[in-house]
Amino acid sequence: MKPRGGTDPHGSIGPHESEEGGAFVATIDLQQARSGTADPLFRRLLSAAAAAGGVLLLVVTGYLIANTLPLWAIQSPLSFISTTAWITGIEQADGTTLEVYGAAAALFGTAATSLIAVLFAAPIGILGAIYLVEFAPKRIAIPLTFLVELIAAIPSVVFGLWALGDLSLRIRDSIEWWIASTVGRFIPWLAEDPGSPAADSVFRAGFVLAIMILPMIVAVSREFLRSVPISLREGYIGMGATKWEAIRDVVVPTARVGLIGAVLLALGRAIGETVAVTMVIGNAEGIPTSLFLPGNTVASKVTSNIGEVISEVQLSALVALGLALFMLSFVISLIVRLSLRRFTTIKAIS
Repeated sequence: MKPRGGTDPHGSIGPHESEEGGAFVATIDLQQARSGTADPLFRRLLSAAAAAGGVLLLVVTGYLIANTLPLWAIQSPLSFISTTAWITGIEQADGTTLEVYGAAAALFGTAATSLIAVLFAAPIGILGAIYLVEFAPKRIAIPLTFLVELIAAIPSVVFGLWALGDLSLRIRDSIEWWIASTVGRFIPWLAEDPGSPAADSVFRAGFVLAIMILPMIVAVSREFLRSVPISLREGYIGMGATKWEAIRDVVVPTARVGLIGAVLLALGRAIGETVAVTMVIGNAEGIPTSLFLPGNTVASKVTSNIGEVISEVQLSALVALGLALFMLSFVISLIVRLSLRRFTTIKAIS
């Protein structure tokens, strides 16, 4: 067949037209396209961007580690993690200054609020995503999806103000009261004095976090559920299963790794949340004896103390809290990345 039009003398990328039955077929040298020689400048820009991200990560890590050295000079990392006291420069009788810093209370508050948030948001978010993908008609699914994405974009300070104004009291007088009056009779961590409930609590901070991360779980889970091949659903239903059985036995197990990744992604946001938690957790020192009492998290501790630094060691202790939060968030992000890669592999096999 004789080609029409000009051709590239080097056989490089470019349309080559050939006539077959009155139609023109454009062909591309795929081998050269894959080799990347078509646009080396673009490849260099991508490489530079990736390298810049890695360099920034190393710079931030190096800065945090370097600024924690004054703390490690007087206190070991193990002591810092296991100590609950936070003593900032108290003058002793012999003229020395006592400084003891511990992250245990803040780490406990971070873990407690994040787990409370996930316990409430994960099942509701996954079930909501299943409804949007499998059951909701388009006239309902489209506006609900838009609403979920809109709520996810609301600044955290708005949730904090809402919690301060009305939500915190409603949680205290309903959910907290019910848990304390039932399960709290047997579990001290869930007990509360009904005559004098606390103005702020770890539980309320966790519940506000649940509201904040719920849209993220719904949105991400929805994408993973939608990516499950429809042939798997139809094949299982064709064997006599109901739609709900297909969802339970095929769709959810296939997307399980992705759903776990969605929950972990939301957990990462909950761990690092600052403003809303600081406004409703009470910022009390020490580990509370009940989840219905005030406490603090790593982020709220740093936020509430950064303006009151009186010594280099105290600033170093706050940086050490930031380093602990940074490492925890990095580990969770790494787990999410590995989970998503595994889901992609499972999807490709299926």
